[in-house]
Amino acid sequence: MEKVRYKELTLVTLVLGIMFTVIHSPWIGIAVSIPAWLLASGHEYLYLAYHTLGRDLLTIRRFIKVLYKTLTAKYTNTSVPDKFIKIANTYPNKKMITFCSDAEGDIVLTFREALNKSCQVARYFQGKGYKKGDAVALVLENRVEYCCYWLGLSMLGVVPALINSNLKKTGLLHTIRIVNSKAIIYSAETEADVLEALSESDEDYPQLFCVDQVQKENKGIDLSSNLAKESTQTLDKSYTGYNDELFYIYTSGTTGLPKAAVIKNSRFMFAVYALYCMTKILKTDVLYSPLPMYHTAAGAMVTGNAVMEGVSMVSRKKFSASKYWSDCCRTNVTCGQYIGEIARYLISTPISPLETQHKIRMMFGNGLRREIWEKFTSRFQIPLICEFYGSTEGNCSVGNISGRVGAVGFISVIFPFLLPLGLIQVDEETREPLRDENGLCIPCKIGTPGEIVGRIDKGHPVRDFHGYADKSATKKKILTDVWKKGDMCFRSGDILEMDEFGWLYFKDRAGDTFRWKGENVSTAEVEAVCSSILALKDCVVYGVEIPGCEGRAGMLALPDPSREVDLSKLLDGLEARLPAYARPLFIRVVNEIELTATFKLKKKDLQRDGFDKNLVSDPLYIMDKKSRSYKELDNELFSEIMDGKMKF
Repeated sequence: MEKVRYKELTLVTLVLGIMFTVIHSPWIGIAVSIPAWLLASGHEYLYLAYHTLGRDLLTIRRFIKVLYKTLTAKYTNTSVPDKFIKIANTYPNKKMITFCSDAEGDIVLTFREALNKSCQVARYFQGKGYKKGDAVALVLENRVEYCCYWLGLSMLGVVPALINSNLKKTGLLHTIRIVNSKAIIYSAETEADVLEALSESDEDYPQLFCVDQVQKENKGIDLSSNLAKESTQTLDKSYTGYNDELFYIYTSGTTGLPKAAVIKNSRFMFAVYALYCMTKILKTDVLYSPLPMYHTAAGAMVTGNAVMEGVSMVSRKKFSASKYWSDCCRTNVTCGQYIGEIARYLISTPISPLETQHKIRMMFGNGLRREIWEKFTSRFQIPLICEFYGSTEGNCSVGNISGRVGAVGFISVIFPFLLPLGLIQVDEETREPLRDENGLCIPCKIGTPGEIVGRIDKGHPVRDFHGYADKSATKKKILTDVWKKGDMCFRSGDILEMDEFGWLYFKDRAGDTFRWKGENVSTAEVEAVCSSILALKDCVVYGVEIPGCEGRAGMLALPDPSREVDLSKLLDGLEARLPAYARPLFIRVVNEIELTATFKLKKKDLQRDGFDKNLVSDPLYIMDKKSRSYKELDNELFSEIMDGKMKF
């Protein structure tokens, strides 16, 4: 149903009603208007209401609870640490985190133990002179006490930076520098990467703290031993409030190196309450997330439900498909978090009795493909899937709490004013928004893919855009004159599609970013690394789809007309400077890279061709992990990939 036609028919109905009201009486006007409206356009409205009203009212009812909790925190100026202290004192002996470890068995941290550890962190860094507004980098793998470090720092108003522990060299150094970290907290496992990254800098080292007593270089202060000497009493006063910064979480955005997204207490609370209320999580539930704690999904959404609501959670160092169901059964998990990769890996495992002996009543997350949705719920007997769409820093969050297969959320077609989101048309090559004769963005019609944008409302806990530590990066994500002159919207960089009932379906990423192995990869960052390794002027990195795999794998188009590039040297450089998920899996050697009319590198055609041997006549290579080399992608290997026989 097109909006223009709906408006015209409604206007005609209104005119008829007024005419009969003036000529005869109000009752005759009403009697004429209602049938005329129903005949003209009302039947379509009623049809849509019949199919969507229940969904919309359910969402509104639960969303009111989210607002109540959030506004209560706002008017009492409650921070996340304030709330955690109350929760920990309410449930001191309850399990807060169960950490599944293959070597040590399950490690349990109660709410009292977590509070004590957090207070020791706060007191120690207070004694070291750290104060509100200082930034401290956390370069840690998943561990049972991970949240205690950022909670303790945030009690002081110090802003922790939750850094991806897989980063190396330039990427790692950049994430530490961009927030002006005054200290780095790392572990024995991340020690080598941290010290190697710092060795590339001419600046003085930030103060170093190691959470483990065993260090190879012994350059960091032994934080473990020093914390044990500190008091477990809470601080004398609160140093942070509802509108203060809580921590930084890094996002690849659409260009360049990782960006530090500012997460305020208000935004964290809203995200936590949204998950808690919208999916009806209970205090008695046990949430399981094997995802990295430096990401929003596990670090905010799941850990946040423990910190803010006293819900128990389960985690492990890394996701294990073979141990997933045994973890769930042993620890009595009732709600599980997923990303698309987790679902795919679980579907690929051999059938096990444990996969139906669990107590899971609901799973929530993002990236569950429509093709395996029903197979996943049927095989593992999951009663409800709640799929969400959103980004760490963005304001375009939507959710599907009704179990609609494949949908990531919806925009109400009968109450469109409730959620100021929309899909706009963008140019396929430049990714710039298309505009009408008035200079406004062109909205997408039903069934037409477009970039989702959200109106920015300053001061709103979720509609606002707090930006990045890098102000120039912040400006690039703001779009003006979208629906009316002077308005501002956040650019998501994602392409979605909407059906007639308002259901939204994820299609692709619009920006120069792809997602692989559960991580976002900036093509600009990988291009810069490849160019510096091989001293090339131009090269192009893009994501390509692999049958049966979630997201897109990295592919590099390498201009090498004389075929002189040493691929072994390239791989050595990539392994030293990029995490495994960011290294291009495929290489296409070309004679030259085409440019657009505005001198931007053309990617659309390259991405469309992918690694298809039937479309590409250029030499193609694929990374072989066993031999640690790029080998030629011949017809046999191509067939294995397309038939799903090759594992990635």
